[in-house]
Amino acid sequence: TMHRLSLSLCLVFSFATTTLAQEAKPVDPAALAQARIVFERSNAGELGLQVARAIEEQQRAALERFNPARVAQINEVVDLVRAEYAKYLPALMDAIVTLYAQRFTADELAQVAAFYDTPVGRKMIREMPALLSETMIVAQTMALKATTEVMIKLRPEIEKRRLKLGPSAN
Repeated sequence: TMHRLSLSLCLVFSFATTTLAQEAKPVDPAALAQARIVFERSNAGELGLQVARAIEEQQRAALERFNPARVAQINEVVDLVRAEYAKYLPALMDAIVTLYAQRFTADELAQVAAFYDTPVGRKMIREMPALLSETMIVAQTMALKATTEVMIKLRPEIEKRRLKLGPSAN
């Protein structure tokens, strides 16, 4: 539902903010500059937009489910959501670049950037959006299957401990 999606996004942003605040390490300016080059060459910004579009489509689907035949209004809201999220992108990109610069030296990042200029590096960049999309589908499918099977298997143990698996039927 829209509420669960919003809650999930809040948790992600909250976790990310907390993590970034905890990991505020000094950053070598040369590594930071090289990290920006890697970020640009790797097409990471496009991958971020792909994830954002997937979130938009989930929001659109939730709105359509509860507001049939209101396509124009839904499109307006999705456009507003996109514009609001776009305000966060520069800070998010800076944070990601900083994370790379904290973990890799300028020389290591230069080697990564050079890799993206090779034929296999360019292929990786071309294939990454589809790979990311397929990976998300596989991960969601496997996580659902694993969760279902684990909960079925452990249900007697949960019940033995008188734990609830959801809201009461009362």
